[in-house]
Amino acid sequence: MTLADVLTAVASLAIAGAGFASMAVILSLFMPGAVERATARIANRKGLSFGIGLVSLFALLALVGALLKAPSPAARIAAVLLILGGFATALLGGVALARMLAARVRAIEGPLGLRDLLRGVFLLETAVLLPIVGWFLVLPAAFLISLGAGFLSLWPGASRAAAMTSPAASA
Repeated sequence: MTLADVLTAVASLAIAGAGFASMAVILSLFMPGAVERATARIANRKGLSFGIGLVSLFALLALVGALLKAPSPAARIAAVLLILGGFATALLGGVALARMLAARVRAIEGPLGLRDLLRGVFLLETAVLLPIVGWFLVLPAAFLISLGAGFLSLWPGASRAAAMTSPAASA
């Protein structure tokens, strides 16, 4: 392993981290309702989000595998679009996870600002970078919870269910 290989790996991680931070800001500005619903799902039903994420992942993998075996170029394009859609859904849930972490780190109640969201993103990214525990425990758990919460936030009727399980609705 040369120094260039190490620098390439470090630069790739830095670019990926900056990309997630910028996408977190963009999604929280353009889709605040979906991010809020996903945040409520993660805050109130982590186990359900994890289970839905696991089922969604296996369903996506099975569907993509079937589409990639098809000889049609349209099926392969559909498989790529399905993969991108799954990652976009997980990104939505990842923003919600970072937002929930930021809300829990913040000492005072009130609306979260951009700085708070970036703190949550930084906290999530640094936890995933931790060798062994971060790679094999935190990253898969965060991905599955994010995928499940993102999927549930896009599902029709998710706003009603999230409002019913919200702590503010019961107060």
